[in-house]
Amino acid sequence: MRRLSFGVLLIALSTLVLELMLTRVFDVVLAPNLAYFVVTSAVFAFGLAGIVATLRPIAPEQDITSFLVGRSIGFAVVTALLIPLINFLPLDYTQLGKHAIRTILSFLTLYVALLLPFFLGGSVLIAIFSKYAVRIQRLYFWDLMGAGVGSIIVIPFIAMIGPGGLMLAAAALALLAAALFSESRNLRYVVVVAAVVLVAYPVLKAPNYIDFTQHVDKRGVKEALEQGRGEFVRWDPISKIYVIDETWSPALSVPWHRSGDRKAIQYDGGNQSSYFYKFDGNLKALREHIDRDKSDITNHFWQIGVLASHYLKRDTGQRVLVIGSAGGQETKAALVYGAAHVDAIELVPTVVELGQGRYSSYIGDIFKNPAVHVESGEGRSFLRHSNQSYDIIQIYSNYTSSSIAQGTGALEPAYLQTAEAYEDYFSHLTPNGILHINHDAFPRMITTAALAWKQMGRTDFARHVVVFLMPSELTLPTVLFKMQPWTPEEISTLSAFLAPPEVEADRRLTMVEDPLDPSKSFLSPDFYSGDFPASVAQKMAVYATPRTDDKPYFDMMRKSLKMLKPDPSIYLDAGTAEIVNEASNYSKGIPMDWIHLVFTGVASLVFMVVFVLVPLRFSNVGREEGSTSFPLLTYFSCLGAGFITLELVFIQKFSHLIGSPLYTYSTVIFTMLVSAGMGSAASEKFGITPQQKWTIPFIGVLVLGTALALLYPELSHVVLGLPLAGRILASGAMIFPLGFFLGMPFPLGILAIAGHPRGAIAWAWGMNGLFTVGGGFAGILISMGYGFNVAIGIALFLYAVAFGVFPRLQRLPERGLAA
Repeated sequence: MRRLSFGVLLIALSTLVLELMLTRVFDVVLAPNLAYFVVTSAVFAFGLAGIVATLRPIAPEQDITSFLVGRSIGFAVVTALLIPLINFLPLDYTQLGKHAIRTILSFLTLYVALLLPFFLGGSVLIAIFSKYAVRIQRLYFWDLMGAGVGSIIVIPFIAMIGPGGLMLAAAALALLAAALFSESRNLRYVVVVAAVVLVAYPVLKAPNYIDFTQHVDKRGVKEALEQGRGEFVRWDPISKIYVIDETWSPALSVPWHRSGDRKAIQYDGGNQSSYFYKFDGNLKALREHIDRDKSDITNHFWQIGVLASHYLKRDTGQRVLVIGSAGGQETKAALVYGAAHVDAIELVPTVVELGQGRYSSYIGDIFKNPAVHVESGEGRSFLRHSNQSYDIIQIYSNYTSSSIAQGTGALEPAYLQTAEAYEDYFSHLTPNGILHINHDAFPRMITTAALAWKQMGRTDFARHVVVFLMPSELTLPTVLFKMQPWTPEEISTLSAFLAPPEVEADRRLTMVEDPLDPSKSFLSPDFYSGDFPASVAQKMAVYATPRTDDKPYFDMMRKSLKMLKPDPSIYLDAGTAEIVNEASNYSKGIPMDWIHLVFTGVASLVFMVVFVLVPLRFSNVGREEGSTSFPLLTYFSCLGAGFITLELVFIQKFSHLIGSPLYTYSTVIFTMLVSAGMGSAASEKFGITPQQKWTIPFIGVLVLGTALALLYPELSHVVLGLPLAGRILASGAMIFPLGFFLGMPFPLGILAIAGHPRGAIAWAWGMNGLFTVGGGFAGILISMGYGFNVAIGIALFLYAVAFGVFPRLQRLPERGLAA
């Protein structure tokens, strides 16, 4: 039993590592939302394995050794072969309009290939759980422990060997599981040697990676790599970082790079970009040059709007906070205009390292300037733990599209664009400080900031906001919020600075929101009220209601599938219309921002029909008279959907407490899985069975879940003052008690049906797997529409339903019990 238990741990660990690494790979070679759809849908195969086992159940007397060995080796082989297959298939979704059949067939082939390892891994676990059902509490412990370890083991190794190396490591772990399952000494020797080879290859290949083809040319990255202009690559735990040489030449001339040398920092294959601009470090000379002639401003900054707040506060000994310092253009702007102190915060550690190391001299050593203090971290977390006030807080188009940072990968929560975020910013500005943000969709930015302004007891918000637009870049307005009302002199100075005559007309910034004369503004006073009227929201062609930490999906603005045209009568500006339309451009009107949700929803419905109707019609457990199929379906479906909903919501909620998305993800997943595993093991020791004490797990979940939801605001307020390590430990301590009881209902249910017709356990596993995926998808939609707290309430309600259904599972005939 000990070897069997460790085998369960290794299979669970390898499947979790594979799932995480596939998500990271598809973030880069495709897009985060497509990564979510592809990988999430493939995980349905875990439940599909249960349905197959329901139709062809293992006989109680059958020896499953060869089955376990064969499926484990199959898992390893298929996992290793996924790497060349992903590289070979033409997976450019932007070609769907031109080469529809080829593109669809490629994705179908990929999808079938992704189904296989999860199906094989699920088959192994189902066979063990079915054969040894009376040991389920102990076996489930090893299953959850393996998955918990898998959620954190990737972090220290991804930079060294990359996802390709970790996928081979997952295959090696499956081979070691086969060795544990096998009774043949010779076979054990062969598979162990093969496992060592699989692990050794990426380690010996380091620092070079087993890399993946860049199928989609996102921001020119694919073309640049093919031309040999890639200078650096690293799989940072948060984002894959490329540095691309963009030393200017006529061949590289584009509207936004007509001169000047720079290095492009490409996040996740081009999902986001920043730049190291070549600079000799002479701040005084650069300032004199800018004062004299701004025609080549893009040789040093993305656009002149980057300089706006710094120019206004020039030579005042200003203190500056840059959230998302990246390549350093905002930091350089602050130094050019005499900042006395600059805190530069960047989420991705590799970018910080490059700016202070390899590319430091290239950018004029700006991050080594005595006035600059660089830190790798998350901006809002930094603010919450700082008692400093700033004259300028600047955020330039800063967010992360990485699935590992989001926690879900399905949508893009923008926690820098919520009402609570604006309260953090406003409360850390000096009495006449400026919040300087460049981000898309300024109408929603203003309604969100107005809500924060009102909640802080402040009034007359419209006099504190000015917005400038550049005709050639309408999607990135320059928005300045000032703690004191804007003065005519300040507006005049800004307007002149941002529209110099020597700059081409389409690169000059013009004011669209006028704090001195609201009648000249694009938006109505309702947007500044802090109480955005529902009548105005309904009138608009996009969603512009304010965002909060409970509903942080800022960029989910689409109301319909039709292409939008700017319309001042309904407050639809050209930039917002372009952002919404852009998602449909790739595939002739197909909304790429919603396509993953549509496909995942359809896949959920298809699998639901298969998982329910097929066993009902063709399996013993579904057809036998007096079968408990309905309570079985309800019970295990509720557990799957409830657990995953809590898991996903906690990732989002605790991200504000812990700060770093990576540490948040690891803390929540690891704590929930390990504590649930310990709860499963403890339930056996505590004598919790279908006949006695079975109410304890459900009462524990409902009481502790409700308590955590109610007490979280107060607890988080206390914990925020702790250093990072303390916040991680405190977060784990808050989650652990609930996780402990969450681990008990599933093995309790398996014990309750252990004597039912063969295949019942497999069906239970299948339904749990189906609703783990489908329920997670539904939880995302609920969170998007109604907020995280409502999602928590629904998850607890599902556990209450399972509590009510459990008595109907308690019939335990003596025949058929697994040994």
